[in-house]
Amino acid sequence: MNVLVIDVGTSSMRGILYDAHAAELKKVQISYSPFYIDQIRVEQNASEWTSALIRICSGLAQAAKEENLEIDVLSLTSQRSSVLPLSKDMEPLSPAIMWQDKRTVPLCHDLKKSDPVIIQKAGSRVNPVYSGSKMAWIRKNQPELFEHAAKLAVIPNYLVWFMTGTLVTDHTYGSRSLLMNLGTREWDEELLRLFELPRSKLCDLISPGTVAGHISGPFSRLTGLLEGTPLISAGGDQQCSALGQGVIHHGDAQITTGTGAYIISGCDELPVVKGSEVIAGVSAIPGKYVLESSILACCSAFNWFHNAFYPDSDHGFDSINREILDSPPAAGGIIALPYFQGQGTPDWNSMATASLLGLTLSSSRGDMARAILEGICYEIKVNMECMARYLPVPSSIVLSGGLTKCPSLAPSLAGILGTPVTQYSNPESTALGAWMSAAVATGLYPGWEEAFRAARAADAVTQTLPENRDNYKKGYSLYQESYSRLYPYT
Repeated sequence: MNVLVIDVGTSSMRGILYDAHAAELKKVQISYSPFYIDQIRVEQNASEWTSALIRICSGLAQAAKEENLEIDVLSLTSQRSSVLPLSKDMEPLSPAIMWQDKRTVPLCHDLKKSDPVIIQKAGSRVNPVYSGSKMAWIRKNQPELFEHAAKLAVIPNYLVWFMTGTLVTDHTYGSRSLLMNLGTREWDEELLRLFELPRSKLCDLISPGTVAGHISGPFSRLTGLLEGTPLISAGGDQQCSALGQGVIHHGDAQITTGTGAYIISGCDELPVVKGSEVIAGVSAIPGKYVLESSILACCSAFNWFHNAFYPDSDHGFDSINREILDSPPAAGGIIALPYFQGQGTPDWNSMATASLLGLTLSSSRGDMARAILEGICYEIKVNMECMARYLPVPSSIVLSGGLTKCPSLAPSLAGILGTPVTQYSNPESTALGAWMSAAVATGLYPGWEEAFRAARAADAVTQTLPENRDNYKKGYSLYQESYSRLYPYT
């Protein structure tokens, strides 16, 4: 059985055709970028996703045909919280409001008094990242658009409809909305009243790892995929990444360093979140849950620094990586607060901005680059300490994502956390998680452990042990002092 995985990221969409043993047969990737209008607004046109989807599916369908390969099932994983208003004919009525967008901050402030009930039911305090606050912003600030919208969808909802003609959303996306009760896994009437949103504008909920629809005739004619091929909703990208990294059992933990950084731990039962320091959500494994923490700028912060300070680099990230390796651990006393998109957990300070502190005339750009890298690691440590109040401390952390291309990341993170860091050689953890979802859903493998062993069978595994602990302890102390000085009231 061959599985075509569609992975809808923030900066690109990937299509990967896997065989029954999770071996990669073909891959097509299309890059795009959200439009950063100003420091607050971030949008993207839906046509960028549909165009990329058509090109990916048609390219892989043609490649499969040429090599006599079947595409037996599709599995979709996607970014989770960007909101797209749709007409009754399912046409986009405006650009999508992206997950990084911060226009909802005042609305979230007004709803802050309802945090206790929102945390209890939805697993997170009210925040500008989740889709429910964006839907409420549209209702309040664009009433005509809200009235004309038959549905307020997140990106995977729209793409499922585009491929199959079925409009549904799975529980992993519902758990990133502030509108779904995590216990019942249904839209919650009390939460809908708080956000003043009618149930009729939301998609029906299904379990992750189930068939969301079948490839329609129109999409088949656009791409060459066989009409009637099942499409599985594998779950949100971070949940699938966790799955592809082996977060199957209670207490398993992984870190994904993408556009933002996400820490996800597995939970067998719904955790009782006591405040805003962590997020509870639904796992890609049906019936299970996750605890999650988020750093809103990770690769995006690194990319900004590279583009601003290495404009003439002809060798990608080689120059910045080399200079980071030349800079000592703790970056010569420089501290970076990497809040280029505000701060996520545990404080949810949307108006926080990035800072570099401790610069002297002897500071180099390599020192500053290392400080940003270590600042991301310090943020991860803050969040890991919060997560340890709910779950056992893992004996090792699994690491993946785009920032792992920086060779200093794993040793810095291991030294700062004081925990070994494990990495698999295949970086496609999100796509592999979506493959696992399809493999279990179709009965190709009897369970998640068997599917994971198959997905990682060909991988080399490396482990980085903690070093330079004393330097990083001093750096972490300076980091905490710097944050407290700049943001004393959060």
